[in-house]
Amino acid sequence: MSTAAKPGPDAAAHRRTGVVLLPGHDEHDTGDHPENSARIDAVVDSLVSGPDWDSFEVLEARSAEVADIARVHTRAHIDLIHDYSVSGPNWVDGDTLVSPGTFGVTMRASGAAMAAVDAVTGADRPAGRQRPDSLFCLIRPPGHHATADRAMGFCMFNHAAVAARYAQEELGVERVAILDWDVHHGNGTQDIFESDPSVLFVSLHQWPLYPGSGWLDETGAGEGRGLTVNLPMPPGSGNFEYLDAFDRVVGPVLEEFGPGLLIVSAGQDGHIADPLSSQALTVAGFDALALRSALLAHRLGIGLVAVHEGGYNIETLPALDHAVLAGFSGIPTGRFDRLSGPRGSTADRGDPVGWEPRIDQVLKAQKPFWGRVLEG
Repeated sequence: MSTAAKPGPDAAAHRRTGVVLLPGHDEHDTGDHPENSARIDAVVDSLVSGPDWDSFEVLEARSAEVADIARVHTRAHIDLIHDYSVSGPNWVDGDTLVSPGTFGVTMRASGAAMAAVDAVTGADRPAGRQRPDSLFCLIRPPGHHATADRAMGFCMFNHAAVAARYAQEELGVERVAILDWDVHHGNGTQDIFESDPSVLFVSLHQWPLYPGSGWLDETGAGEGRGLTVNLPMPPGSGNFEYLDAFDRVVGPVLEEFGPGLLIVSAGQDGHIADPLSSQALTVAGFDALALRSALLAHRLGIGLVAVHEGGYNIETLPALDHAVLAGFSGIPTGRFDRLSGPRGSTADRGDPVGWEPRIDQVLKAQKPFWGRVLEG
Protein backbone atom coordinates (compact mmCIF):
# COMPACT_ATOMS: atom_id res chain seq x y z
CA MET A 1 0.00 0.00 0.00
CA SER A 2 1.06 3.60 -0.50
CA THR A 3 2.89 5.24 2.37
CA ALA A 4 3.48 8.65 0.77
CA ALA A 5 1.91 11.59 2.54
CA LYS A 6 -1.29 12.66 0.84
CA PRO A 7 -1.69 16.36 0.06
CA GLY A 8 -4.43 18.14 1.93
CA PRO A 9 -7.13 20.22 0.27
CA ASP A 10 -5.18 23.49 0.44
CA ALA A 11 -1.71 22.12 -0.24
CA ALA A 12 -1.36 23.87 -3.61
CA ALA A 13 -3.14 27.10 -2.66
CA HIS A 14 -1.90 30.40 -4.09
CA ARG A 15 -0.08 28.82 -7.02
CA ARG A 16 -0.36 30.74 -10.27
CA THR A 17 -1.63 28.78 -13.23
CA GLY A 18 -3.24 29.55 -16.55
CA VAL A 19 -3.78 28.47 -20.11
CA VAL A 20 -2.26 28.88 -23.53
CA LEU A 21 -4.99 29.19 -26.15
CA LEU A 22 -4.82 28.11 -29.80
CA PRO A 23 -7.02 30.43 -31.88
CA GLY A 24 -7.94 28.98 -35.25
CA HIS A 25 -7.46 25.38 -34.17
CA ASP A 26 -10.63 24.51 -36.13
CA GLU A 27 -8.57 25.01 -39.31
CA HIS A 28 -7.38 21.48 -38.55
CA ASP A 29 -10.72 20.27 -39.86
CA THR A 30 -11.39 16.63 -39.05
CA GLY A 31 -15.18 16.64 -39.38
CA ASP A 32 -16.80 14.06 -37.11
CA HIS A 33 -13.52 12.31 -36.29
CA PRO A 34 -13.18 11.64 -32.52
CA GLU A 35 -10.39 14.25 -32.43
CA ASN A 36 -12.36 17.26 -33.59
CA SER A 37 -12.53 20.99 -32.90
CA ALA A 38 -15.53 20.71 -30.58
CA ARG A 39 -13.30 19.14 -27.92
CA ILE A 40 -11.22 22.23 -27.24
CA ASP A 41 -14.06 24.65 -27.98
CA ALA A 42 -16.14 23.03 -25.24
CA VAL A 43 -13.29 23.31 -22.75
CA VAL A 44 -12.51 26.94 -23.50
CA ASP A 45 -16.17 27.99 -23.51
CA SER A 46 -16.67 26.36 -20.12
CA LEU A 47 -13.60 27.97 -18.60
CA VAL A 48 -14.35 31.45 -19.96
CA SER A 49 -17.86 31.35 -18.54
CA GLY A 50 -16.77 29.82 -15.24
CA PRO A 51 -15.91 31.43 -11.91
CA ASP A 52 -12.13 30.97 -12.13
CA TRP A 53 -11.31 32.54 -15.50
CA ASP A 54 -10.13 35.88 -14.10
CA SER A 55 -7.63 34.11 -11.86
CA PHE A 56 -5.84 32.44 -14.81
CA GLU A 57 -2.93 33.81 -16.77
CA VAL A 58 -3.98 33.62 -20.42
CA LEU A 59 -1.50 33.46 -23.29
CA GLU A 60 -1.92 32.75 -26.98
CA ALA A 61 0.11 30.37 -29.07
CA ARG A 62 2.82 31.50 -31.40
CA SER A 63 3.95 29.44 -34.37
CA ALA A 64 6.95 27.18 -34.06
CA GLU A 65 9.59 27.44 -36.75
CA VAL A 66 10.58 24.47 -38.86
CA ALA A 67 13.93 24.45 -37.03
CA ASP A 68 12.08 24.00 -33.72
CA ILE A 69 10.22 20.96 -35.02
CA ALA A 70 13.38 19.60 -36.62
CA ARG A 71 14.99 19.24 -33.19
CA VAL A 72 12.85 16.12 -32.72
CA HIS A 73 11.44 15.23 -36.15
CA THR A 74 13.15 14.44 -39.44
CA ARG A 75 12.91 16.96 -42.23
CA ALA A 76 11.32 14.27 -44.39
CA HIS A 77 8.53 13.89 -41.82
CA ILE A 78 7.97 17.64 -41.58
CA ASP A 79 7.81 17.89 -45.37
CA LEU A 80 5.36 15.00 -45.57
CA ILE A 81 2.93 16.63 -43.12
CA HIS A 82 3.24 19.91 -45.00
CA ASP A 83 2.63 18.32 -48.39
CA TYR A 84 -0.24 16.12 -47.20
CA SER A 85 -1.82 19.16 -45.60
CA VAL A 86 -1.51 21.36 -48.68
CA SER A 87 -3.15 18.71 -50.85
CA GLY A 88 -5.62 17.63 -48.16
CA PRO A 89 -7.80 16.29 -46.91
CA ASN A 90 -5.59 13.21 -46.69
CA TRP A 91 -5.22 10.28 -44.32
CA VAL A 92 -1.66 9.89 -43.07
CA ASP A 93 -2.62 6.50 -41.64
CA GLY A 94 -5.88 4.75 -40.81
CA ASP A 95 -6.50 7.03 -37.79
CA THR A 96 -4.84 10.32 -38.64
CA LEU A 97 -6.51 12.87 -40.91
CA VAL A 98 -4.96 16.08 -42.20
CA SER A 99 -6.75 18.99 -43.87
CA PRO A 100 -5.40 22.06 -45.68
CA GLY A 101 -5.09 23.91 -42.37
CA THR A 102 -3.45 21.11 -40.40
CA PHE A 103 0.20 22.04 -40.92
CA GLY A 104 -0.28 25.58 -39.66
CA VAL A 105 -2.35 24.51 -36.67
CA THR A 106 0.04 21.82 -35.51
CA MET A 107 2.98 24.23 -35.89
CA ARG A 108 1.12 26.67 -33.63
CA ALA A 109 0.26 23.87 -31.21
CA SER A 110 3.97 23.13 -30.76
CA GLY A 111 4.57 26.86 -30.52
CA ALA A 112 2.03 27.04 -27.70
CA ALA A 113 4.08 24.54 -25.71
CA MET A 114 7.22 26.58 -26.37
CA ALA A 115 5.47 29.78 -25.25
CA ALA A 116 4.44 28.02 -22.05
CA VAL A 117 8.04 26.99 -21.42
CA ASP A 118 9.13 30.61 -21.84
CA ALA A 119 6.52 31.75 -19.33
CA VAL A 120 7.07 29.20 -16.55
CA THR A 121 10.85 29.69 -16.75
CA GLY A 122 10.50 33.46 -16.82
CA ALA A 123 12.24 33.74 -20.18
CA ASP A 124 9.40 35.79 -21.67
CA ARG A 125 9.18 38.48 -19.01
CA PRO A 126 11.35 41.21 -17.47
CA ALA A 127 12.92 40.85 -14.07
CA GLY A 128 10.40 41.43 -11.33
CA ARG A 129 7.36 40.25 -13.30
CA GLN A 130 5.95 37.16 -11.65
CA ARG A 131 6.02 33.97 -13.68
CA PRO A 132 3.21 31.41 -13.54
CA ASP A 133 4.01 28.20 -11.72
CA SER A 134 2.22 26.18 -14.40
CA LEU A 135 0.43 26.56 -17.71
CA PHE A 136 -1.97 24.23 -19.50
CA CYS A 137 -1.77 24.36 -23.30
CA LEU A 138 -5.29 23.80 -24.64
CA ILE A 139 -4.14 22.55 -28.02
CA ARG A 140 -4.94 20.07 -30.73
CA PRO A 141 -4.12 17.86 -32.51
CA PRO A 142 -2.44 15.81 -29.78
CA GLY A 143 1.21 14.90 -30.16
CA HIS A 144 2.55 12.08 -27.99
CA HIS A 145 2.17 9.28 -30.56
CA ALA A 146 4.23 11.11 -33.20
CA THR A 147 7.69 9.56 -33.50
CA ALA A 148 10.67 11.25 -35.09
CA ASP A 149 9.59 10.12 -38.55
CA ARG A 150 5.98 8.97 -38.30
CA ALA A 151 2.54 10.49 -37.72
CA MET A 152 0.04 8.20 -36.01
CA GLY A 153 -2.77 8.08 -33.47
CA PHE A 154 -4.20 11.52 -34.43
CA CYS A 155 -0.71 13.07 -33.90
CA MET A 156 1.52 14.90 -36.37
CA PHE A 157 4.21 16.65 -34.30
CA ASN A 158 5.19 15.73 -30.75
CA HIS A 159 4.52 18.94 -28.82
CA ALA A 160 5.93 17.72 -25.50
CA ALA A 161 9.14 16.63 -27.19
CA VAL A 162 9.45 19.90 -29.12
CA ALA A 163 9.00 21.85 -25.88
CA ALA A 164 11.58 19.73 -24.04
CA ARG A 165 14.24 20.22 -26.69
CA TYR A 166 13.44 23.93 -26.93
CA ALA A 167 13.93 24.28 -23.18
CA GLN A 168 17.26 22.49 -23.37
CA GLU A 169 18.75 24.05 -26.49
CA GLU A 170 17.38 27.59 -26.27
CA LEU A 171 16.96 28.18 -22.53
CA GLY A 172 19.72 26.03 -21.09
CA VAL A 173 17.54 23.65 -19.05
CA GLU A 174 19.78 20.63 -18.62
CA ARG A 175 17.31 17.94 -17.54
CA VAL A 176 13.63 17.67 -18.44
CA ALA A 177 11.06 15.21 -17.09
CA ILE A 178 7.98 14.28 -19.12
CA LEU A 179 5.05 12.71 -17.27
CA ASP A 180 2.38 11.22 -19.53
CA TRP A 181 -0.95 10.25 -17.95
CA ASP A 182 -2.90 9.91 -21.21
CA VAL A 183 -4.66 6.54 -21.27
CA HIS A 184 -2.68 5.56 -24.39
CA HIS A 185 1.06 5.00 -24.16
CA GLY A 186 3.14 7.91 -25.45
CA ASN A 187 5.15 5.74 -27.81
CA GLY A 188 6.37 8.72 -29.83
CA THR A 189 7.84 10.50 -26.82
CA GLN A 190 9.47 7.28 -25.65
CA ASP A 191 10.90 6.64 -29.11
CA ILE A 192 12.41 10.13 -29.36
CA PHE A 193 14.10 10.12 -25.94
CA GLU A 194 14.76 6.48 -25.08
CA SER A 195 18.54 6.82 -25.51
CA ASP A 196 18.82 10.30 -23.99
CA PRO A 197 20.03 10.53 -20.38
CA SER A 198 18.90 14.17 -20.11
CA VAL A 199 15.17 13.41 -20.48
CA LEU A 200 13.15 11.21 -18.13
CA PHE A 201 9.94 9.78 -19.57
CA VAL A 202 7.32 8.37 -17.18
CA SER A 203 4.03 6.99 -18.53
CA LEU A 204 0.85 5.81 -16.82
CA HIS A 205 -1.31 4.13 -19.48
CA GLN A 206 -3.87 1.39 -19.91
CA TRP A 207 -2.36 -1.87 -21.06
CA PRO A 208 -3.22 -3.59 -23.29
CA LEU A 209 -4.48 -0.76 -25.52
CA TYR A 210 -3.39 1.18 -28.60
CA PRO A 211 -0.59 1.50 -29.65
CA GLY A 212 0.52 -1.72 -27.93
CA SER A 213 3.80 -0.38 -26.52
CA GLY A 214 4.78 0.59 -22.99
CA TRP A 215 5.36 -2.74 -21.28
CA LEU A 216 7.46 -3.07 -18.14
CA ASP A 217 10.65 -4.12 -19.89
CA GLU A 218 10.80 -0.94 -21.98
CA THR A 219 13.18 0.97 -19.73
CA GLY A 220 15.29 2.93 -22.20
CA ALA A 221 18.34 2.16 -24.28
CA GLY A 222 22.04 2.97 -24.30
CA GLU A 223 22.87 6.00 -22.18
CA GLY A 224 19.15 6.41 -21.50
CA ARG A 225 18.80 3.03 -19.86
CA GLY A 226 16.59 3.37 -16.78
CA LEU A 227 15.16 6.73 -17.81
CA THR A 228 12.01 5.30 -19.38
CA VAL A 229 9.54 4.33 -16.66
CA ASN A 230 6.41 2.57 -17.87
CA LEU A 231 3.46 1.84 -15.60
CA PRO A 232 1.02 -0.28 -17.64
CA MET A 233 -2.24 0.10 -15.74
CA PRO A 234 -4.74 -2.80 -15.86
CA PRO A 235 -8.12 -2.08 -17.50
CA GLY A 236 -10.57 -0.82 -14.90
CA SER A 237 -7.97 1.13 -12.91
CA GLY A 238 -9.39 4.12 -11.08
CA ASN A 239 -8.28 6.90 -8.76
CA PHE A 240 -6.86 4.57 -6.13
CA GLU A 241 -4.66 2.67 -8.57
CA TYR A 242 -3.37 5.73 -10.42
CA LEU A 243 -2.60 7.65 -7.25
CA ASP A 244 -1.04 4.59 -5.64
CA ALA A 245 1.21 4.33 -8.70
CA PHE A 246 2.06 8.02 -8.44
CA ASP A 247 2.88 7.86 -4.74
CA ARG A 248 4.94 4.68 -4.92
CA VAL A 249 6.76 5.12 -8.21
CA VAL A 250 6.09 8.26 -10.25
CA GLY A 251 6.67 10.91 -7.58
CA PRO A 252 9.80 9.36 -6.05
CA VAL A 253 11.41 8.78 -9.45
CA LEU A 254 10.64 12.28 -10.74
CA GLU A 255 11.97 13.87 -7.58
CA GLU A 256 15.12 11.75 -7.60
CA PHE A 257 15.82 12.68 -11.23
CA GLY A 258 15.77 16.36 -10.30
CA PRO A 259 14.62 17.97 -13.56
CA GLY A 260 14.80 21.66 -14.34
CA LEU A 261 11.36 21.53 -16.00
CA LEU A 262 8.35 19.22 -15.76
CA ILE A 263 6.20 18.66 -18.85
CA VAL A 264 2.93 16.78 -18.49
CA SER A 265 1.28 15.09 -21.46
CA ALA A 266 -2.19 15.60 -20.05
CA GLY A 267 -4.71 13.33 -21.73
CA GLN A 268 -8.00 12.96 -19.86
CA ASP A 269 -9.16 9.89 -21.83
CA GLY A 270 -8.72 7.64 -18.79
CA HIS A 271 -12.00 9.01 -17.43
CA ILE A 272 -14.69 6.47 -16.70
CA ALA A 273 -16.98 7.95 -19.39
CA ASP A 274 -14.42 8.24 -22.19
CA PRO A 275 -15.33 6.20 -25.27
CA LEU A 276 -11.75 5.20 -26.15
CA SER A 277 -10.66 3.48 -22.96
CA SER A 278 -11.72 1.15 -20.16
CA GLN A 279 -10.40 3.03 -17.14
CA ALA A 280 -12.32 4.41 -14.16
CA LEU A 281 -10.65 7.72 -13.29
CA THR A 282 -12.97 10.49 -12.13
CA VAL A 283 -12.82 14.27 -11.97
CA ALA A 284 -11.31 13.96 -8.50
CA GLY A 285 -8.66 11.61 -9.84
CA PHE A 286 -7.41 14.12 -12.42
CA ASP A 287 -7.51 16.90 -9.84
CA ALA A 288 -5.35 14.75 -7.55
CA LEU A 289 -2.87 13.80 -10.30
CA ALA A 290 -2.46 17.48 -11.17
CA LEU A 291 -2.15 18.46 -7.52
CA ARG A 292 0.60 15.92 -6.90
CA SER A 293 2.43 17.08 -10.02
CA ALA A 294 2.18 20.73 -8.97
CA LEU A 295 3.44 20.01 -5.47
CA LEU A 296 6.38 18.06 -6.86
CA ALA A 297 7.32 20.92 -9.19
CA HIS A 298 6.98 23.33 -6.25
CA ARG A 299 9.32 21.24 -4.10
CA LEU A 300 11.86 21.19 -6.91
CA GLY A 301 11.46 24.90 -7.60
CA ILE A 302 10.70 24.35 -11.29
CA GLY A 303 7.98 25.29 -13.76
CA LEU A 304 5.32 22.92 -15.04
CA VAL A 305 3.93 22.87 -18.59
CA ALA A 306 0.97 20.66 -19.48
CA VAL A 307 0.08 19.94 -23.09
CA HIS A 308 -3.36 18.63 -23.95
CA GLU A 309 -3.41 15.13 -25.40
CA GLY A 310 -6.52 12.90 -25.41
CA GLY A 311 -10.01 13.17 -23.97
CA TYR A 312 -12.89 12.39 -26.32
CA ASN A 313 -16.14 12.78 -24.42
CA ILE A 314 -17.16 16.36 -25.08
CA GLU A 315 -19.74 16.24 -22.27
CA THR A 316 -17.16 15.45 -19.59
CA LEU A 317 -13.90 16.94 -20.94
CA PRO A 318 -14.57 20.54 -19.75
CA ALA A 319 -14.94 19.41 -16.14
CA LEU A 320 -11.85 17.21 -16.41
CA ASP A 321 -9.66 19.98 -17.79
CA HIS A 322 -11.03 22.35 -15.16
CA ALA A 323 -10.04 19.78 -12.53
CA VAL A 324 -6.49 19.68 -13.92
CA LEU A 325 -6.22 23.46 -13.61
CA ALA A 326 -7.72 23.27 -10.14
CA GLY A 327 -5.11 20.73 -9.13
CA PHE A 328 -2.31 22.90 -10.48
CA SER A 329 -3.50 25.99 -8.63
CA GLY A 330 -5.40 24.81 -5.57
CA ILE A 331 -8.68 26.47 -6.57
CA PRO A 332 -11.88 24.49 -5.85
CA THR A 333 -13.26 22.67 -8.85
CA GLY A 334 -16.89 22.52 -7.77
CA ARG A 335 -17.40 19.77 -10.34
CA PHE A 336 -16.74 16.45 -8.67
CA ASP A 337 -18.70 13.61 -10.23
CA ARG A 338 -20.52 10.67 -8.74
CA LEU A 339 -17.41 8.57 -7.99
CA SER A 340 -15.35 11.32 -6.42
CA GLY A 341 -13.94 11.20 -2.92
CA PRO A 342 -12.18 13.83 -0.81
CA ARG A 343 -9.74 15.95 -2.72
CA GLY A 344 -6.31 14.35 -3.01
CA SER A 345 -7.47 11.02 -1.61
CA THR A 346 -6.97 7.56 -3.06
CA ALA A 347 -10.37 6.44 -1.83
CA ASP A 348 -11.93 5.73 -5.21
CA ARG A 349 -10.86 2.26 -6.18
CA GLY A 350 -11.58 1.01 -9.68
CA ASP A 351 -12.16 -2.60 -10.60
CA PRO A 352 -8.90 -3.70 -12.24
CA VAL A 353 -7.71 -7.25 -12.53
CA GLY A 354 -4.42 -7.77 -10.71
CA TRP A 355 -3.39 -4.32 -9.52
CA GLU A 356 -1.23 -5.50 -6.62
CA PRO A 357 0.72 -8.00 -8.78
CA ARG A 358 1.12 -5.28 -11.42
CA ILE A 359 2.55 -2.66 -9.09
CA ASP A 360 4.90 -5.31 -7.73
CA GLN A 361 6.03 -6.00 -11.32
CA VAL A 362 6.62 -2.30 -11.91
CA LEU A 363 8.69 -2.00 -8.74
CA LYS A 364 10.75 -5.05 -9.69
CA ALA A 365 11.40 -3.68 -13.20
CA GLN A 366 12.48 -0.26 -11.93
CA LYS A 367 14.45 -1.22 -8.83
CA PRO A 368 17.71 -1.78 -10.74
CA PHE A 369 17.60 1.91 -11.65
CA TRP A 370 15.64 3.57 -8.84
CA GLY A 371 15.93 1.13 -5.93
CA ARG A 372 17.10 3.77 -3.49
CA VAL A 373 13.76 5.61 -3.66
CA LEU A 374 11.28 2.84 -4.38
CA GLU A 375 9.50 1.01 -1.58
CA GLY A 376 8.43 -2.63 -1.47
